[in-house]
Order: sequence, then C-alpha cells, then structure tokens
Amino acid sequence: MTNGLIGGEDHFRSALVHAVAALDSYVHGVVLDRAVDILMGRLKVAASSKVGLSFATIGQIMSAGPQGSVAIELAARTYVAERLGLETYQRPDDIASALAMVGITKIWSKSFPSDAHSQKTALGVVVSRRNRIVHQCDLDPLPGGTTTPMASTDALEAITTIEHIVTMLDQNC
Repeated sequence: MTNGLIGGEDHFRSALVHAVAALDSYVHGVVLDRAVDILMGRLKVAASSKVGLSFATIGQIMSAGPQGSVAIELAARTYVAERLGLETYQRPDDIASALAMVGITKIWSKSFPSDAHSQKTALGVVVSRRNRIVHQCDLDPLPGGTTTPMASTDALEAITTIEHIVTMLDQNC
C-alpha cells in the first residue's frame, strides 16, 4: 500500500526529530530531579533559582504528608513535572536557562571551554531543521513544493552532534 510513498528520507527525518526529543527529555529530567531535590532540601542553590510554582502548589506539596516523606516527594515531582511539561528545552539558550534555574550556571562555557559558540551553533542548526520537519513538513524554502533532501549522513551527523553535546553537558550537571 505504501510502495513509493514512504522513502528512506522519512526515516532519516524521524531519527533527527527523535534525537532532539531525547535531548529535550534529558534536560527535563535533570531539571526535574534537581528541582525536587531543592524542594526537599537536599540541594542548596542560589536564591534566584525558580521553576515557577504557585504558592498554592507549594502548599499542596507541603501538605501531602509529614516533612521529608515520600508523599511530599511524589507530590513535588508531580507538580514540577506538570509545570516543566509546558516548556521545551532544545535551543542552547533555553537549555542554559533551564539548567540555571536549578543552580547549574554557565553550562556551555563549562562544558565547552574552547568552542561553546560552535557547539551552540551546531545544535541550533539541528533544532532548526527539526522544527522545519515537524512544523513545515521539511518543505524546501525555494519555490517548487518539494521537501529538503536528507541523506543518512545528515541524520547521523545530527545525532552525533546531539550525543556529543549531551555527553559534555552531563559532566557538569
């Protein structure tokens, strides 16, 4: 039924999109874990750190059970995860802001002392292509209505870029 309708390029596009989603998920996980640690008093960070929970939400977390209980930690994890679900952490500046709000500052310069700018640019290119794929069907911006070509090497290069960035960021998280 799909003979001739689905080509290999669609798989390459999917791989690129999933690699960016994995990066986003990784950053969400780091922020969630550290935010819960902050709320539970296990991690001390600068007073300016914030995840944007309302006082009512903080009250619900604190009234979930006795101080330090598993019920409070589960409530904190639930509410913080719900709040973070409204954000995406894919672009370099968004990643830096997300990590800074839980006490990890200057992540790019710490992770890439000599080439932070080039790494951020490389990630920006991958994320822009991901956005074009998911929001514009990867249509070529030139007239003609065709999709932008994508080879397996394009997808592998994007995946390698993201893998390298996450590996280096993780050393400072």
